[in-house]
Amino acid sequence: MKQSTSRISVIVPLYNHENYIANALDSVYSQTVLPKEVIVVDDGSRDSSVSIVQKKLAEYSDSMIFWSHPNQGAHYTINAGIYRATGEFVSILNSDDVYAPERFKECMNFFDANPDIDAVCTELSFLNEFGKPIRNPWYEQAYSYYKSINNLSLALINGNFLMTTSNLFVRRTVFDEIGSFSSLRYAHDLDFFLRLILRSKKIGIIGKPLLSYRLHSGNTISEDVLRVKVEWAAVVAFFIYSQWKRNREWDYYAALTRITDQHTLTRLLMYFFAYYHSLPPDELTCDAFTRDESFMRFVYSEAR
Repeated sequence: MKQSTSRISVIVPLYNHENYIANALDSVYSQTVLPKEVIVVDDGSRDSSVSIVQKKLAEYSDSMIFWSHPNQGAHYTINAGIYRATGEFVSILNSDDVYAPERFKECMNFFDANPDIDAVCTELSFLNEFGKPIRNPWYEQAYSYYKSINNLSLALINGNFLMTTSNLFVRRTVFDEIGSFSSLRYAHDLDFFLRLILRSKKIGIIGKPLLSYRLHSGNTISEDVLRVKVEWAAVVAFFIYSQWKRNREWDYYAALTRITDQHTLTRLLMYFFAYYHSLPPDELTCDAFTRDESFMRFVYSEAR
């Protein structure tokens, strides 16, 4: 018999995933511990995603909340769902990913056993567009690097092995303390993970693959390598710039520079350091550069 809980709000940002959204929602309602509410927010889908969710809404009307808005990006859509959430914990599931049935139970058990933890992520497995299990050597290498150095911020800067907002199970109060997702298209998840660290929030990692990340041609991260690189540099620079006064461990910065040299990010970091230093304190955010057309033209030309 399934347990129920009033502690979990699930946010499902939806955009043009007619082939995957039903599986995503079924994976939420197949949990051994059911959530309080499932908030599906459609970001202006142009396929049949909305009609599929409306059918699911009839099936799960007691706990599902659904609305659509014009396309404004994943970060905006997730933030809108978080604003509506009422649970003690927020769990995000992108509309092409799938939860393992025990995910909520394992995450809640981890929180209950570790009351000082602020957020939990898990290991991942991977699916192709047809739902078949596949390997992801990039993930295996990035995760192995984390286990070898045991430093979460350096490992995430090297490669975001936590991968996705779908891997975030977090206390809702954390958003009140550190803010919501930035307006970056490709690196809003990495920025949030690093901001957790920046604000001394504790992140637990469960050593079980409790989330299946779907790899397909429509993945956002595969759209524009140049823009991904610029946002990656912006997030890393903001993290380092923000922590500089309290972290003067030179071995850390030596390791960081080896990482950024390897990924040809170091030169871009210098530009972002200078840009962030030019901003008034009340305008200092990692995504401020997206509103500065002159700097945008410059940094994208230098990233080529």
